[in-house]
Amino acid sequence: MNLTPNAAEALLDGGIDATAALDSSLQRMLQHLPDEDHAAAKEAIGLAMAGVLQATVDVALRAYPALQPDREAWLRIARECAGRRAG
Repeated sequence: MNLTPNAAEALLDGGIDATAALDSSLQRMLQHLPDEDHAAAKEAIGLAMAGVLQATVDVALRAYPALQPDREAWLRIARECAGRRAG
């Protein structure tokens, strides 16, 4: 896939948004699961997150390494994407 800079940024943002959504769902799910099921839930969501990251963030960053977000940028992107979806 030949990504333009804007397409790579959109792919990166989508991957960050998706992993943030998965993390949020895990936190909510853990509140309703017995303790003995927490490890399995974390493993399942972790595998899903790894797949999303590999197919989105990793692809975007291989094409445009300068897009590498630091922790602050990662959190900002996640908040902005969630806000756009909610609004």
